Amino acid sequence: MSALDKSLDDIISNSRKSLKTKRSTRGNTGKVGKKVGAVNKKPIVSFKKAKPAVTATPNTAASMMYATKVVVYGLPKDIKMDAIKDFFQSQVGGVQNVALSYNERGHFKGIATIIFKTNKSATLAVEKYNGAPIDGGSSKLKLELIIDPTKKPLTSRIAPNKVANPKALAVKAQTKANLRSKPKAKPQQQKKKPAKKSKKTVEQLDQEMTDYFGN
Repeated sequence: MSALDKSLDDIISNSRKSLKTKRSTRGNTGKVGKKVGAVNKKPIVSFKKAKPAVTATPNTAASMMYATKVVVYGLPKDIKMDAIKDFFQSQVGGVQNVALSYNERGHFKGIATIIFKTNKSATLAVEKYNGAPIDGGSSKLKLELIIDPTKKPLTSRIAPNKVANPKALAVKAQTKANLRSKPKAKPQQQKKKPAKKSKKTVEQLDQEMTDYFGN
């Protein structure tokens, strides 16, 4: 009988017999291999809670309190705006406005922008439903927390100039006053250089020789 004609029970039985034979020959010191037909234990997979995705500016820490907008991706395309608003209002609370995104044909793209009244509600929505499964795990939601700079008051966006130490200002002013009160040094007059004598011509030299010998 070939190996293909044997049943699974016969194969397992023969494999066990061969393993027992090997054990008896090796003694207790030999290592036993993996059993044929043994059920492999599946590794335990731990699912960590997805971290909220945040679209932030450089001053994230100072601006987080003004992040009240949440963009939701992956919503079922057959869902209505009222259903989305009622869901987040009942599960999170503090929903102020909901807007849906449509394509050029007027079909819902599965993207909704939700504005909450406070940053606490917006952050809770992201922490609670970012990565949440939809319809039995066929897809997952994705939530992004958006920092809207238009929500920040002008007082938090404009910082006053730093005021210098009054003592330092007084010392600086006194130094300038002292410099102004000092008499300015007179500029030294440059000595006039003697004018260079012009070279005599041949005629002048001849005349001088004639005058000298004539005398």
